[in-house]
Amino acid sequence: MDGVSTPVEARHRALLEALPDLVLRLGADGTYLELGGDLSRLANPPELVVGANVRDLLPSDVAEQLMRGVAAALSSGELATVNYRLRPHMGELRDFELRIAPVAAGEVLAIVRDVTDLHEAIREVSESRARIVTAGDAERRRIERNLHDGAQQRLVAVSLHLHLIRKRLDGRPEAVPELLDAAQTELALALDEIRELVRGLHPRVLTDHGLARAVRTLAERSLLPVELVSLPEERLSSSVEAAAYYLIAEALANAAKHAQARLITIRVELEADHVVVEVADDGVGGADQSGSGLQGLADRVAALGGSFAVSSVRGAGTAVRAELPL
Repeated sequence: MDGVSTPVEARHRALLEALPDLVLRLGADGTYLELGGDLSRLANPPELVVGANVRDLLPSDVAEQLMRGVAAALSSGELATVNYRLRPHMGELRDFELRIAPVAAGEVLAIVRDVTDLHEAIREVSESRARIVTAGDAERRRIERNLHDGAQQRLVAVSLHLHLIRKRLDGRPEAVPELLDAAQTELALALDEIRELVRGLHPRVLTDHGLARAVRTLAERSLLPVELVSLPEERLSSSVEAAAYYLIAEALANAAKHAQARLITIRVELEADHVVVEVADDGVGGADQSGSGLQGLADRVAALGGSFAVSSVRGAGTAVRAELPL
């Protein structure tokens, strides 16, 4: 039997050591009986742990949580889960999830998993969604304000002019042409403002002709010289085209306002499974990466599962880069 158990135990030990999580075998009283897996997640050096009690080694609040989990697993015969924050002996404060399963009378097996990155990702998604909702509300208010202050007032003026025209037809018909001219002017201005508002929501050239034509239009309207290094002529999905377009538009606007640049370069290239969008200037650098414009772009790119980065060393210009999955 001994000849059989030794290789079996060796395999078990090798399996434990290969696990990416920390594995603990604990007694019902909280004594550490065995360790395995990623020992860097222990709160104490490994040589101090086996034979010691959790109440002696862990902060009191964490120890009590752990012991409640041990008691719950042993009494129910089912898996118990505990979440806590702890500073491992080799690192910074981290979030951990502890899963405790009964394995024998008076013993449990506990798997300790570092969930810090998961929690951070969840927080980022939650914050990103909140920013998107806030930005959407602000945009709706902007549209409402622009319509009220601009096109709506002009259309009201047109209505008043038409009312006056009707009255003048009876008394002073010679004044009608002037009123008609004024009404036509107000109507034309209202239509221009509505077109401008719609263009701000989603440019018609992007919808009708695609990203390449839309980017060329942005370059032509730019206040700074623009070099178009590369643009894909084929159409992409509407969401990818929109994300790329607004990234480029925002980068051009930021460069015009803050960069003091002499030249902006734009590169959009298709790779195996994604499109790379990059806008760089030769300006003063030092861009505020926490600003609402760049943060909004990061959220838009993240919503598509892409990556977003800004490089802005003071004195060396600014480069904005995104990789968008196709």
